[in-house]
Amino acid sequence: MTQRGFTLLEVLIAMALFSLLGLACYQLLERVLHSEQRIAVHETRLREVQRALGIFERDLTQAIAYPLSDAPSRQALIGQTDNMRLVRGGWSNPLQQRRSEVLEVSHSWHDGTWLRQYRSLPGRELQTPQAHLQRLLEGIRLKRLRYIDGKGRIHDAWPVVSSPLSLPQAVVLELDVPGFPDLRRVILLSGYEGPGDA
Repeated sequence: MTQRGFTLLEVLIAMALFSLLGLACYQLLERVLHSEQRIAVHETRLREVQRALGIFERDLTQAIAYPLSDAPSRQALIGQTDNMRLVRGGWSNPLQQRRSEVLEVSHSWHDGTWLRQYRSLPGRELQTPQAHLQRLLEGIRLKRLRYIDGKGRIHDAWPVVSSPLSLPQAVVLELDVPGFPDLRRVILLSGYEGPGDA
């Protein structure tokens, strides 16, 4: 009985086929890993955007008709095309510290950065309240920040009348975020007092 092995040509063909198969598998694996990384980056960015918009929406829905500490005309919200300051309530105080239960909050958009600054109102604290700064988002472009009055008219700044403690009925925010262009949010203010605007 004679034993017959593989010829050199058969071995070379088999090695070439296995090499091609291995290369194809490697490229497929590389594409899957690259797609997974892109999805992870996109998901992280989406969470950052949702967090920033959630904070902004909470600040606005908890805005109250209470004067800003340094507003000579007793305004509760002062807004321009790239920044906004307001007073909000609803700040939880689980440790019952001596502090105000309302905050002065400002949002500003400069050089691709969305900044939020907040501090408690002077009065209940033992010392001057300290301001805290948060970077909500980087690498963004603010397209529009506008204010809607009680009659549905859109304004580029607030207040639009001289009456004190006026709040807009809604705020419109439009952003360009990498991966999420043309984001638009219209946020109703629950502290809106009714048609006191002209």
